[in-house]
Amino acid sequence: MRKTRRTSRVGESVRDALVDVFRHEIKDLDLALLSITGVEVSPDMHFARVFVSGLDEKQTKDTVRELQQRKGFIRSQLGKRVRLRSTPELDFKFDETAMRAGRIEDVLAEINKEPKSDDE
Repeated sequence: MRKTRRTSRVGESVRDALVDVFRHEIKDLDLALLSITGVEVSPDMHFARVFVSGLDEKQTKDTVRELQQRKGFIRSQLGKRVRLRSTPELDFKFDETAMRAGRIEDVLAEINKEPKSDDE
């Protein structure tokens, strides 16, 4: 999705409203350790991709699946909180950025542990 000033602003509004929905409307899921890391809104404002991350990969992926199943309810609650002509369709995605960064750091640590040869 192409990012413009308008889509970024709407994405931030959607993100803030979703945090509010998660806090007040969804009681039966463990969302305490979940973070909405970003929201990308399509240029026509009809779709929003919501990136979610958490401490435990498996649990976060399971929660993302639950959110996908409840996106109709979440979208209706979102519509009550944001002022848009139409509420965007939601697509929840697991954000792997933090895990990738951790893997890169692990690889770099292994490289730094390797003994250097005398001819370097």
